[in-house]
Amino acid sequence: MKLKHQPLRFYLLLFFTLIIGKINAQQTLSGLTLEGCIDYALRNNLKIRQVDLEQKESQYRISEVKSKILPQVSGRGLIDRNLVIPTMILPGELVGTPGTKIPVQMGAKNVLDFSIQLEQVIYDPSLFVGLKIARTDQELYQLRGLLTEDEMIYNVSHVFYGLMGSSEELKDIDAMLSKQQSLAEIVHEKVIKGVSRQVDLNRIQVNINNLKLNRKKVENIVFQQNNYLKTLIGMPVEEVLRVDYHLSTSETTPNSLISTLDSSHVELDILEKKKEMIDYLLRQEKNKYLPTLSSLVSGGYQFQSDQLRLTKDPWYNSVALGLRLNIPIFDGFAKRNKIQQYHFQKQNIDFQMREMQQNIVSNKLNAISQLNVSLSSIEDQKQNLLLAEDNYNKTNLLYNEGLIDIIDVFETETTLLDTKIAFTRELINHKKAEVDLLKALGKLKTLSKY
Repeated sequence: MKLKHQPLRFYLLLFFTLIIGKINAQQTLSGLTLEGCIDYALRNNLKIRQVDLEQKESQYRISEVKSKILPQVSGRGLIDRNLVIPTMILPGELVGTPGTKIPVQMGAKNVLDFSIQLEQVIYDPSLFVGLKIARTDQELYQLRGLLTEDEMIYNVSHVFYGLMGSSEELKDIDAMLSKQQSLAEIVHEKVIKGVSRQVDLNRIQVNINNLKLNRKKVENIVFQQNNYLKTLIGMPVEEVLRVDYHLSTSETTPNSLISTLDSSHVELDILEKKKEMIDYLLRQEKNKYLPTLSSLVSGGYQFQSDQLRLTKDPWYNSVALGLRLNIPIFDGFAKRNKIQQYHFQKQNIDFQMREMQQNIVSNKLNAISQLNVSLSSIEDQKQNLLLAEDNYNKTNLLYNEGLIDIIDVFETETTLLDTKIAFTRELINHKKAEVDLLKALGKLKTLSKY
């Protein structure tokens, strides 16, 4: 019996192992760089996927406009049962009794009428302009898609660098916590030997507890930033995301970016495309003053009889050819008012473009200024860090020789930790200022190259 159950147990164990392995593979995604996060977001961000759907929808709008240029075919069917045959009044002259009116029933009790009609547009200038409007609308959606990608890249970059800074701050706290714990062990040995005081050990322990409390706060910030980053890139929150980064101390100057990149702004392109769209709408509205012409072909069969017997004799066919000319005469000034609206909309876009150009110049100058300030701050914080590390090492030597109090050690440790965190924040601020300048230049997609 045991031998019979062993294969079953083996397959069950294998099955659950594969399921658990698949779940773990789905829930764990580690080592994403900034470039990897951006690439993941371009494929999974919900807003970008919405824009993709809008672009596909715009393609069908073009097809919808094109369909109006093709022949329009429609069919009609009618079945009537006249319970009372309609009566018409005919003049008596028809039967030789002038001056009298003769009521005559006309028609049959059963009427069946089936017809088909084909209509083809020959001339309709508004329709052909409508096709250009639909294509311009599609191009507008494409530009909006690029703008959505830029906004996503900007937000992902800022959150990524924020997460990087918090993670580095957590490492600095852990490093200082490790030093404090090592110092606590040394002081504990000295207290046992009677060389140090218990009060010094207590102070160290208080400092350790404060560092642990601060660590929990920073750890919570890292947790929140990590979840926010997952939301931005379109990753399920329940999955595990680990970022892979290298906090470089090399600085990027504004000139190194400006000299290698040409400015390009999707926002201005969108306004230009909107202006082009209004030009087409204006032309379409003016074309509505012109006549339209279409051809018409129709044919059908009709059955009329008092007896509902679908024989061959009571059926009658009909075929018609014709042209339809529509000449607009007066619409209560509707088209004129619409045209004036489009003129004001064009002027409004001109003002928006001027404002946008001013904002672009202002944002560029601000980003250059911020990048220069961060460069200067990095150099200052780098010098402060060297001094803080030197003071910390010398203070530890003096304390070990019993020349200074433990309070002095705490002060230099606090200064060192604060200086490390400040230096890290300046590096992060420099990266964020770099992103801001790339945004001002309209070149966020080149971010991963720098």
